[in-house]
Amino acid sequence: MKLFILSLQLSLFTVPVLVNAQKSFTAQNAVQYALENSPLVKNAKIEIEVAKAKVSETFGIGLPQISGNALVQNYPEVQRFVLENTENTPFYTNQLPKDAPVAFGLQLANSFSGSIGLTQLIFNGSYIVGLKASKTYQELSVKQLKQAKINLTEQVLKSYYAILVNQEKAKLIDLNLSRLDSTFKETKALFKNGFVEKIDLDRIEVQLNNLKSERQKTDRFLKLSTNVLKLQMGMPVNEAIELISKLDSIKPENITAASPTIDYSTRIEYSTLQTQKALAGLAIRNIKAGYLPTLVGLATLGVNSAASKFQNLGNFSEKNRYAPYGFIGLSLNVPIFDGFQKKFQNQQARFNLEKLNNGIKQQENTIDLELSQANTNLANAQTNLEIQKRNLDLAQEVVRVSKVKYRQGVGSNLEVTNSESSLKESQNNYYTALYDFVIAKIDLDKAQGLLVTE
Repeated sequence: MKLFILSLQLSLFTVPVLVNAQKSFTAQNAVQYALENSPLVKNAKIEIEVAKAKVSETFGIGLPQISGNALVQNYPEVQRFVLENTENTPFYTNQLPKDAPVAFGLQLANSFSGSIGLTQLIFNGSYIVGLKASKTYQELSVKQLKQAKINLTEQVLKSYYAILVNQEKAKLIDLNLSRLDSTFKETKALFKNGFVEKIDLDRIEVQLNNLKSERQKTDRFLKLSTNVLKLQMGMPVNEAIELISKLDSIKPENITAASPTIDYSTRIEYSTLQTQKALAGLAIRNIKAGYLPTLVGLATLGVNSAASKFQNLGNFSEKNRYAPYGFIGLSLNVPIFDGFQKKFQNQQARFNLEKLNNGIKQQENTIDLELSQANTNLANAQTNLEIQKRNLDLAQEVVRVSKVKYRQGVGSNLEVTNSESSLKESQNNYYTALYDFVIAKIDLDKAQGLLVTE
């Protein structure tokens, strides 16, 4: 029994660990996970399948169209026609007065008809253009998927590195808290012995309290930003996650500016506009195809039957009970005048094409500007990072010297406090500069069309 209780207790402690097992991700692993699990990318992939189905649907218009129909009717009261009893007519009789009305029916009370019809499109200009357009639409959906992947990759990388930077800032806060707490205790002891004033102790306590508040804010922000990252990745928010990439693996000195010229087609936005232009051209062709005739082949095979009694319709062996019929033919439809509708539709389509051409030129200028701006931002971020790294080294040295002077009695507490504040500011500035550099590199890759390569 004791062994059973012990095993049960162990299982109770083990299950939550298995359920909340922590997943570890490098930056690239996080991107790959997002590309496989994000609902946005999944929907973009579904759109490709929709486009493929649309191509098949359009292709099916050119295949034989076969349909069947059957009709069974019963007339409780057969429709009759009224004539007059007139001489020299097939229905004239001496038993009725001359010109007397005569009502008679030309059909039996029960009837059946059934047929199978086939139509085959032989020529239709719009069908040919539509088939081409559906394939181009499929190409557009593939490019939209890539656009979704690029946007998602950018979001995940920026969120990932923002978390790494704030994790480092949290570590620095902890280090500063530990160092400041020691200073506070030392100053408190000196105050009790009458070697420092109360204001010196209060000044350090204020810094300590501010650091504790900042640490709490950083913890909350890290939790929120981590949940945002998991949402972007398509990962359940309540699952644990560990980011294992290191900021010190980034080597700014190995990253250089991009060439000022670029092949515009490497940018998915430009390539998408080109596909939209192709669709606009096909829309014009489709309108022109509306002036062409449409030729359709027809074929029908059917059978008719009638009976005074409903059950007689089942006498298939009776000769002439079911009368077959069939025909084949061609249907030609030639448009002659449509009230100038196609003329003005063509004008609208050409205006849309002109707008796309203007948009393509604007996109070329935008890409040139983005590339130039990305190079500038990278250079500025790299310079700022070097300066902030130098400032951090200097601030650390100033803190060390000021503490040595204070312990030797040749420095003031205020000097130590100011140097601590300067160090904290330098640390924040350094990691902010490092994050800005990472973001500048991501933006440069995006400007070059290299953020997602497939």
